[in-house]
Amino acid sequence: MSSFEFNKERKLEQFFRSNKWLLLLVTIIVSGLLYLGIYWSMLLFDQGNYWAILISGLLGHSFFVILMHDGAHQSLTRTKWDHVIMNVSAGLIILPVYTELFKKYHLLHHAHTNTDKDPLWNGFKERLFNERRVLYAILQCIPFAFNFYVVLQSKKETSKVKSNAAPNVYLILLSLLVAGCVIYFAQPNVWFVLGSFLVMTTLGAIRYWGEHMGTSKSKESNTHWFPLGMGIGNHEVHHHQPDYSWLTLTIGLLYRKMDTNPLKSIKGIFFDRNFRHYKKG
Repeated sequence: MSSFEFNKERKLEQFFRSNKWLLLLVTIIVSGLLYLGIYWSMLLFDQGNYWAILISGLLGHSFFVILMHDGAHQSLTRTKWDHVIMNVSAGLIILPVYTELFKKYHLLHHAHTNTDKDPLWNGFKERLFNERRVLYAILQCIPFAFNFYVVLQSKKETSKVKSNAAPNVYLILLSLLVAGCVIYFAQPNVWFVLGSFLVMTTLGAIRYWGEHMGTSKSKESNTHWFPLGMGIGNHEVHHHQPDYSWLTLTIGLLYRKMDTNPLKSIKGIFFDRNFRHYKKG
């Protein structure tokens, strides 16, 4: 993809960087509404409406994209304060510790996308995908199943990654403190939390299939529609310009032709043997 091909996103990003207050204001408003929606879902769950985890999982996924994913890329303020925002936000949805590890391995993913050094597509996952695809799909939907494996097995690959990608102990402690306050004051039902994580993980898995899998032999990633994706579906542009904000990618997605959608991704995983993970080399 040439620079001309994401000219609209570049102009949008320049506008938002010239008006930083606007990006932060929209981010605060949208993430605040998402969090209120999660809280409302928790109240519904407490009243016996267990389907509410579907709503909380979807809203939690969007909340993660805006604040934790963009925080890892320093796409909000383009300063180290983004990592503070990321960890406070993780604590708010009772997901401490995880995001600091996410930051490290996600940045490695961007540095080595679709290569043998990509921690999100290691040899084990590739073999499992090729030999037992249904099992692969199920495991990818189980919270933290593959994440633990990545942490335990990944090599210490640091090239092309910012020096501040390593997990920060103080930020982890901050995230734990925030999570502790949420647990103490809100007292969320443990099944609500676990159910929401399950939905979030499943949505993340389906989104990943849409981002990095298909039948093309020349693509690195896809541009795709995803419910409340907050611009993450604008994935080709995101891989070329990972520091572009979620708002830039969201608006830019309106101008882009979609390669796929969640239904096509699910169909491809289970029923199309030509459906494969994009890979360099």
